[in-house]
Amino acid sequence: MRNNLQLLLKKNILFIISIVMLLFNLFLILFLTAFNLIIWSEPVNDIVYIIFFYHVSGAWLSYLSFGISLVSHILYFKYRGNTNLERKSDADTKKYKLVNWNRIGTNSIIVGVFFIAFTLITGSLFYNATSANYSGVYWQWSDGRQTMTLVLFLSYISYLIFRSMIEDKEKKAKLSSALGIILFPTVPLSYISAIVFTSIHPLINPNPSPGDSGGIYWDALKLFILFFNLIALTIFFVWVVKNLNSLDETKEKLEEIIQKRLMEE
Repeated sequence: MRNNLQLLLKKNILFIISIVMLLFNLFLILFLTAFNLIIWSEPVNDIVYIIFFYHVSGAWLSYLSFGISLVSHILYFKYRGNTNLERKSDADTKKYKLVNWNRIGTNSIIVGVFFIAFTLITGSLFYNATSANYSGVYWQWSDGRQTMTLVLFLSYISYLIFRSMIEDKEKKAKLSSALGIILFPTVPLSYISAIVFTSIHPLINPNPSPGDSGGIYWDALKLFILFFNLIALTIFFVWVVKNLNSLDETKEKLEEIIQKRLMEE
């Protein structure tokens, strides 16, 4: 029993660390806000501005997820193009690397889709509470950042749908990896859209003034809380992707066992 508990703790240590960090950060945010130790540019909406810590963290973690998927899919094609194989063990190693990189790329996208969905939801709530003055308006199609982030979300949803429609494993890995690379430009477009296109999306001002409109008044304390959140969510991301990879590997082993038994019968 004790060994099982130790094994469970060891397996989920990253999850435990991330949850403890997130809870500590949430307590810190609420405590500092309650005692007015965090100063916002619009004090009336100080509670609403708490959302922004998680909104920004979710957005950056989605970019990280899609960035890792891009690297993984590129590495998939790198090893797929390696034809210099002399032994069977080399072929087995190549196959493992192909499956592994494609698996990491896909699972990173799965996690990224959840993060970007969270970003869209929190961003809409923030918009309604600030720019829309609680008028019940949660979306502005003319806003470049909101629209391009939605395009980013739908692009990677289409990736998951497209991948699920292909039954052949090798073909699925090859085509989905290619699509993952093709779709990545939507990530930088989402980020720069607030700069290039018309947008009311607030920007971080390195030299803030409390009276500035359209920006968010950032200081060292807020940046510390934000980066602490980013670290906690990054640890959570690593844990989720690692577990998704393990589940996929277990599923593939079970499928191989079932196929062998069916052939024997």
